[in-house]
Amino acid sequence: MAINDLSRWAVRGILAAAVATLPLTGGCGQILGVESSPELVDLADARPVTSVKCVGTLRVRITTDDTGTATDIAPPYNYGIYDYLRKLNDRDGGIRGCKIDVDMKDAHYDPAITETVVEAWRQLPEWNEVSTVFVFGTGPTTRVGPKLIAEKKVIIPGSYAGSLASPVAINKSVVYPDTNGQGDQIDATATKTSPGWPYVFFPATDYSTGMRLGIQAAWKISSGRIAMAHEIQDKCLYCVDPLVAGKSYVRQLPKMLLGDDLIIPQTSKPEDGPTILAAVDTYIRKEIDRKKADPKYEPVSWIWSGNSVYASSVLGKGVFAAQKLIDAAGFGGTWKLRVMANNWGIGETTPTFCGADCADTFYGLFPVPRYADVSNASGMTELLNTHDEYRAKDGHPNTRYQDVRYVQGFVAAQMWKKAVEKALDMGHPTPTGEDIKNALETFKEVTFDGLTAGPISFSAQDHRPQSNESIYVIDAKGELRFVDKVSISLDQTWLGY
Repeated sequence: MAINDLSRWAVRGILAAAVATLPLTGGCGQILGVESSPELVDLADARPVTSVKCVGTLRVRITTDDTGTATDIAPPYNYGIYDYLRKLNDRDGGIRGCKIDVDMKDAHYDPAITETVVEAWRQLPEWNEVSTVFVFGTGPTTRVGPKLIAEKKVIIPGSYAGSLASPVAINKSVVYPDTNGQGDQIDATATKTSPGWPYVFFPATDYSTGMRLGIQAAWKISSGRIAMAHEIQDKCLYCVDPLVAGKSYVRQLPKMLLGDDLIIPQTSKPEDGPTILAAVDTYIRKEIDRKKADPKYEPVSWIWSGNSVYASSVLGKGVFAAQKLIDAAGFGGTWKLRVMANNWGIGETTPTFCGADCADTFYGLFPVPRYADVSNASGMTELLNTHDEYRAKDGHPNTRYQDVRYVQGFVAAQMWKKAVEKALDMGHPTPTGEDIKNALETFKEVTFDGLTAGPISFSAQDHRPQSNESIYVIDAKGELRFVDKVSISLDQTWLGY
């Protein structure tokens, strides 16, 4: 009889008999539960037959943004985390006998307020038992991260900044192409530094790798000149974090050129929409004038959007209006504008904000599958059930948080659970932040039932989890349509930026 024909219990019986014949040596202690042996598995579902029990309470904290400039993306992301952790408590009693103590606070997507929130938690007697803090945002993470790291607490940020993906200190000079404001390409130099973030982990493709993949995808669709649209650094660190990486990568692709930057506000407020539209209009009129003055000039045909979903969607509306200017100037047959958005800049709400204006021109990166994409993710069914269960429990409309951001948060919490279980199996019945960190750094090609664009891996020297993105476009029906999956080798010289 083939092994696949054996019942689960028959397989367990064979394994139990094999264990019974083993000599009682020191190695046997590991086999019997201090650390699960890879050989002793339930062959029917690939889980360890023996699970190490957890002792005590697992404490985590979550900061979100309910009232700041990222309310278009933060709530569904953080509820993806929150719902998954609550489900573990309600369904399983926590993780292997330990309840999960969760507290979530609004930190306004503001570094200073985030610091105030974390400091308030720090004053409570249970703080020493908090192993993990989910922090939303690049600026907030860099503000509170150093002190959390000193306390050996794991940080799982709602930020995938390349600098945060380096566990070791980085200080390197990077030469990259830029423009002088007149359309001429020049060489610029930036010093990219990272203090090292040994306790920071996230499951999604880091921003810098993602931007390289976005530019690669744009090149495959239609090569041309690409401009970078984003907020300034003082107002949005995440918006500019991967720019040097992206601009450096442009010159590696044949027939790809770089355009002048387009500065637009990072916002989730409709009253800021006209400012974005005016900026796009002014920018494209300048490009039209350049093309008229020099027929050989290759105008901007792609705009990278580094802001979050609302600002990116308004940019899409601006591109739609700008295309009419291009067509009226007589260049419509050969000059088509498109948007390539970063992973926070596109989602299920994009068609709501920009409608038909974004059809077939608005592309974007997905490090996780879109919400409800059950055809590409077997784990999506559990996610959908969890979402619906807790919308009912919280008295929310069922449509609330039906967004790719929810998927991103859900899988971040799943990653944490897997790390806790690994720490338990490594012999730590009450896992600390350091135990969870060490467990994460053993991850090799760990999968999440299709809920990430690729398997994730970490090491003590490199916390970049993966190098894959799925590309989606807003189609004529206002729906997200899968276009392609792109990947890239993780160059070691790219670590940290």
